[in-house]
Amino acid sequence: MAEAALHFARLNQSNGTHKRDIVPFLAILDDLADQVRSELAGLTLQPDLAVDGGNQPLPVDDKEAEPTIDQVVRGLQTVIAERNGFQGDAENYDDLANADLMQVIERKRGLPVALGMLYIHAARRCGIAVTGIDFPGHFLLRVQANGKRKMIDPFHGAISLGPAELRELLKSFSGLDAELAPEHYKPSSDIDILLRLQNNIKVRALRAGELELATRVIEHSLLIDPEHEGLWHQLGALYARLDQDHMALGAFEQFVKRCDDPLHRARIEAVIEELRDRLTHNTAHQNANGKSDDDAASLTAEDGTEARENNDPIPLFPDK
Repeated sequence: MAEAALHFARLNQSNGTHKRDIVPFLAILDDLADQVRSELAGLTLQPDLAVDGGNQPLPVDDKEAEPTIDQVVRGLQTVIAERNGFQGDAENYDDLANADLMQVIERKRGLPVALGMLYIHAARRCGIAVTGIDFPGHFLLRVQANGKRKMIDPFHGAISLGPAELRELLKSFSGLDAELAPEHYKPSSDIDILLRLQNNIKVRALRAGELELATRVIEHSLLIDPEHEGLWHQLGALYARLDQDHMALGAFEQFVKRCDDPLHRARIEAVIEELRDRLTHNTAHQNANGKSDDDAASLTAEDGTEARENNDPIPLFPDK
């Protein structure tokens, strides 16, 4: 999953920039896993654990040979947070770099979900069961070893969170009346985690007014989940804001195919009709004046007022 996130970080870069090689970053990820393996070998006094440098699980013949949950958590804390210095960026939380896994690895600062990927990668390479948890307002990890589980916070050095700490965290995001419930421990699939990281990049790009970056991020997110109706809606809206009417039309049509809400579908169908009418009008206008597409583009550049009248903004509706 971390490798996929690195590929998307590379894809998200502007087409006009040199695409960075992900190989050095993969080497860092694998080195973290090797360090965790060696750390666990030392904690459990089992040198065998440090021998296997591949993807094989920890050699467990019985429960006594398996590291305890406390040893596993301590190993992750020691290697990733303490020795290598990966921590949450509380001071610049909304910085776009905190959601780009390449920059997270370089800066050793990031968002909970980006840092969580480092822990997931290292733990899984060592045969440790770890799951992303979609906790309200804050991405957490659940580690399992020797029949026991612990919740850890990758943003704060992988500290363990018991019921009291989780309740306090929940109330800080959901209000003082909120109480822990089973739905607060909903596991996140690898696809969910990748989409969550991409969404963090998109949100920060939109806040910064970088519409082209936000558009690229959504396009790449659809490679992860091409049936995600919300992503098609967002993509159509961004294409419309960028005056790419043909692209907006296609994206909205994909949304309508997947939308089960009659009201929302009807609203976007009205937008689709407006787009079709406008595209037909523009084509007829160009043909009547004997203009090619290139000539029309030049006319738009020279006469901004007329171009705006012929391409009024499409009303955007909030995604569900």
